[in-house]
Amino acid sequence: MYCRSASAIILTYDVSNMQSLLELEDRFLGLTDTASDDCIFAVVGNKIDLIDDYEAEGEPDGERLRRGSASKLRKQVHAEDAIALYKRIMKYRMVDEAHAPAADKMCFETSAKTGYNVDFLFESVFNMVVPLIVKKKANGPDETVNLAQNHHEKKTKSGCC
Repeated sequence: MYCRSASAIILTYDVSNMQSLLELEDRFLGLTDTASDDCIFAVVGNKIDLIDDYEAEGEPDGERLRRGSASKLRKQVHAEDAIALYKRIMKYRMVDEAHAPAADKMCFETSAKTGYNVDFLFESVFNMVVPLIVKKKANGPDETVNLAQNHHEKKTKSGCC
């Protein structure tokens, strides 16, 4: 996991597995210490398509019954759990909630399999991150190193070797 100077971090858990949310906080939160101070955090519950009360947008009537809800899982992680994690992240990062995006705007439920809410997630994060990047560029020099930049300066040998 690479977070150094990150402008956005998307933390993802499985909505049908509470342990995945707990491990997300235990294992990965400390790795975000090197992210930018104004880093945007999104907490994302994935695999919503596996939940028994999931209904895809535009799904024909009766399709859910034909799929068979018997194979569906019970949702273990609810929106309130994700919001609580987001608030703990803000507290851990020592960010005043008044200066951070609202928790309910930064917690999403998606399905990578069906694409449900995936575009919305990335568009939301993108729309918050771009202004931060523009502001950083306007305020100071770029912190990255351009390895492709040619330096044709001749180096002189030291006196002894």
